[in-house]
Amino acid sequence: MSIAFTRGVRRAAVLCLVVTATLGSVFVSRAAASTHETMTAHTVHVVATQKTTLGGETRGFHSSAPKTIGGDVLAFAPAPSTSTSTSDKPLTVVYLHGIHGKAANGCPHIKNGASDVGWLVCPKADNAEANGTATWSIDPTKPAAVVTHALEAAEAEGASAEPGVAVGFSQGGYVTLDLVKSGKVKFRGLVLIAAPEAHPSAEKLHAAGVRRVVLAAGYRDAAYAPLKEDAKRLEREGMEVRFVSLGDVGHTYAAEDPTALHDAIVWAAGSSTQGPAAPAPRSQP
Repeated sequence: MSIAFTRGVRRAAVLCLVVTATLGSVFVSRAAASTHETMTAHTVHVVATQKTTLGGETRGFHSSAPKTIGGDVLAFAPAPSTSTSTSDKPLTVVYLHGIHGKAANGCPHIKNGASDVGWLVCPKADNAEANGTATWSIDPTKPAAVVTHALEAAEAEGASAEPGVAVGFSQGGYVTLDLVKSGKVKFRGLVLIAAPEAHPSAEKLHAAGVRRVVLAAGYRDAAYAPLKEDAKRLEREGMEVRFVSLGDVGHTYAAEDPTALHDAIVWAAGSSTQGPAAPAPRSQP
């Protein structure tokens, strides 16, 4: 039995456990959610009205319509004058959806933060399913081809060729890490949502060119506690990392505050070694 197949089975089992535990938690009262431990200084929850400063300019939240680029890639254009790269071109944020998912479902939830970084591209996973959903292959070669095509489509629209940010939800988070570990795609920042499997060491992430990592989940998601602990571990190892609470929600990318990922994505695009640094998302009292 191959290592890749074994890893895929293990991940599928983890996802099943996460979803099962999350569905069970739906019946827990909202009052119970308030019993969670007080958040650390590095646990953040973005306020809807908050604005950020990026490259000396004040940014807010932007309305824009989706478009198709590269023939089949769902995309949102950057906010006016956006540039987070060392050139005058905007970076690219790529969103990788979850198992049996649709790019069009999660993409709008990522748009606001991504628009302040540059282009947002939301490719469909390589394994298309009869009901219109799709799932990523275990072999990272196929997802890498899909993501590379999406990034090239953004470049054709004027995006920078510099490494940007990957936002991966659930299975998409695992795929993101596989791409990084394999070296098939480069990213400066990662935002991993509800993907509760052990992550690479800070040393390996740094070696792959990753400078900032955001881990995120809702209170009712079984991934919440493991990801919070993972953030603490990565910080001890020297990674610039933030844990972001999505609020009183389950296994989803849809935060209780619809704009909760905005500053997290902007922060992930910053780097201590390249480009203008974005501020850290504001800590929750």
